[in-house]
Amino acid sequence: MHHVPHIAPSNYFAARKTLRFLARDSKNPSAALVYWLGVTEPSCEPSFFDAVQKYGPLLQMVLTDERPGVFVKREAVHAVQDCGAVKRLVFKDQSSLDVRYEGPGRDLYGGE
Repeated sequence: MHHVPHIAPSNYFAARKTLRFLARDSKNPSAALVYWLGVTEPSCEPSFFDAVQKYGPLLQMVLTDERPGVFVKREAVHAVQDCGAVKRLVFKDQSSLDVRYEGPGRDLYGGE
């Protein structure tokens, strides 16, 4: 009989990461910076294109300074603060990201 170690459920969920958004790495535009819920510093993926495919489906957003290349995981958005053409995405970890979007804020979050 094999001994199977007990793994507490909290350890399992702590190890799971949920994507907030992807952005291009300004130092290496072919790479992606991967931002996770509850994690301050992003991780890096060598290929932006592959990362978009791997973590999709994602919403392509434009930053307030008109820079493109941010892809948001809709399910990670808790709420949207509507300020006209600028929307503040509030993520489930209470971090936020301002983006330009002319449509209704309800289009931008998974809403649970």
